[in-house]
Amino acid sequence: MGPAFPASHRSICVLMLCCLPIPVLAQVGLAAKYVRDSGIGSDPAVVFSENFESSLATWSARFNGGGPSGVGTSTDHATASGGVQSARLIPSGISGTLYRQLSTDYDQVWMRYYVKYLGNVSHHSGGYIGGYFPPSSFPQGDAGIKGIRPPGPPNGDRVFISAFEQRGTPDGIAPQTHLGTYNNWVDMPGLGFGGLYFGRDLLITENQSLNLNAWQCVEIRVKMNSVAASNDGELQIWVDDVSIQNFVPGSPVGAYNVNGDWVTGSGSGFPGLLWRDVLTYGVNWIKLQNYNDVGTPYDVLFDDLVVATSRVGCINTGAVVTPLPAPTNLRVLP
Repeated sequence: MGPAFPASHRSICVLMLCCLPIPVLAQVGLAAKYVRDSGIGSDPAVVFSENFESSLATWSARFNGGGPSGVGTSTDHATASGGVQSARLIPSGISGTLYRQLSTDYDQVWMRYYVKYLGNVSHHSGGYIGGYFPPSSFPQGDAGIKGIRPPGPPNGDRVFISAFEQRGTPDGIAPQTHLGTYNNWVDMPGLGFGGLYFGRDLLITENQSLNLNAWQCVEIRVKMNSVAASNDGELQIWVDDVSIQNFVPGSPVGAYNVNGDWVTGSGSGFPGLLWRDVLTYGVNWIKLQNYNDVGTPYDVLFDDLVVATSRVGCINTGAVVTPLPAPTNLRVLP
């Protein structure tokens, strides 16, 4: 056993330890620079943002698609929000939809929004990132399309969709229990259904809870494949700033099942995503939607939407950790 420190030195060591800074969980993304998102829309990396704080007529005019019968406002909002209201999407056919065509095609986009599910039975309700070629100022019917709109070439019409929505039984009638993806892309695997290919869920294993009647911060990152014949496209999803999964070539390990859904676990590395087979388009629209044509309809609330070319992160609430005052009248004893 080594010699003990003199009492005076022990006092100094204790004092030094007490004065060390306490680690604080770092705020991430663009939101870190804007307390409660104030001013975030003017950031150069932001493509589009909407906090739903103006009148219904004003903010709904910034979107295409949907209609008055399916869009409203609510005084319910996330605690972190800097506002006092949110968007209420009512499942009235396709009317519960807020579609925004982006000004250009992007190779990589982050989309952050807050969502609150008021019930567990809906058909397609969540956030969507996609691309049309040629671009479209309104949402098109995309169900069952495997990247190329029928009748196919030579018309050249293309589409890809990456969605994060409630999932459960395939018919959508039984209660939906979790959140998953609904993705359509050019070489999506699995069997067709009557010649149609419906959205694939890549989050079977993760089983992300629907968290009914609770606000959640969701962020989706889509990176397009860089070469027409290359499966180097990516997808990442966060909930409340926690990465649920990051799909990149080689990771995670798993396999596609017969339905074309990805099951993380045993198998081989994720093969990557061939979002597009031509480079003439990229991400050129986003959508918030609450579409229901089966089961019991429930409203879904959305708030604080930000679309950007870099990570956004959840809202910075402005919590400040005040450091301890510097000690005074210190003396080093001999």
